[in-house]
Amino acid sequence: MRAVTNRSAAALLVLALVAAPPVIGALPNQIGAVRAAGVSLLWWYTGLVAPLVAALVALAALPDPPRRDE
Repeated sequence: MRAVTNRSAAALLVLALVAAPPVIGALPNQIGAVRAAGVSLLWWYTGLVAPLVAALVALAALPDPPRRDE
């Protein structure tokens, strides 16, 4: 069985970030509709938190540049 690499774990995390908004919207008592600073928590997640976390995960999963022998 193949070991899970950092890049595949990062891909799974980004997919989880994409899959979360429908789950948040389906939570009981409309948790996603709760407002913070006049905007719903679902908007905060999809408009700010998820893109920032996805960018950080993608940057962390980038391969190291090849070394040049000098």
